[in-house]
Amino acid sequence: MRIFIPSKSRSNDQVTLSFLPDDLKAKATLVVDASEEEDYAKVHDNLLVVPEDIKGISGVRRYIWDQTDDPRIVMLDDDLRFYVRKGLDDWHLRYLEPEEYHGVFGLLEEWMDKGYGHCGISAREGNNRVEALSAENTRYLRVLAYDLNVCKDIVEHGRVRVMEDFDVALQLLKAGIPNKVSFYYAQGQKQSNADGGCSTYRTPEVQAEAAVKMGELHKGFVRVVEKKTKTAWGWGTRQDVVISWKKAYASHSK
Repeated sequence: MRIFIPSKSRSNDQVTLSFLPDDLKAKATLVVDASEEEDYAKVHDNLLVVPEDIKGISGVRRYIWDQTDDPRIVMLDDDLRFYVRKGLDDWHLRYLEPEEYHGVFGLLEEWMDKGYGHCGISAREGNNRVEALSAENTRYLRVLAYDLNVCKDIVEHGRVRVMEDFDVALQLLKAGIPNKVSFYYAQGQKQSNADGGCSTYRTPEVQAEAAVKMGELHKGFVRVVEKKTKTAWGWGTRQDVVISWKKAYASHSK
């Protein structure tokens, strides 16, 4: 499985990469804009440089899909810390130790061996709401694992500028490709929409446009709502989506 970390305007703040153990760090690939290649070359040897005509995270993800030499990939946000539950029956989380990272990626690959075409790791926020160690056909974000032998010919990229990971997951679920998400492990970031990354183009207007488009693309499975946030986005309110993941998967057999 290949590890890709898309990154933009954060060459000096590589959180995800910094916490990977040395052997995984050496194999991981930072995916960067051509205009920032020189800056990122100072912090990591393995770069996938995205051509200047490819814009936005959806284009970057499609480029990764097209360029990888391994059909099994995982794409990580560049600002993540990883966690693990303190016990099989204790939902409290602790930071992952370096030697435990192999278990995360090994689990994702094990699930792909069992036929799950797309997989993820639970967000830290809300992890305690699920007692089980894993769940099928549910939400995942920031850690996006795909078996491209299963997924590549099904997905159309670039339909929304943001929330594209949700659009891809829904396309796969509606096509009958199941997913699996670990709640034994978790991942989190300091804040949503931090400087760099998608924040360079994500605005309330872009967010609202994507939410409405998601509702149109996935009628019956996506409901557009207005959400209030205290600190994560800094916008006060935003248009967002509520998604019926299991309903989307169940629809493929009807």
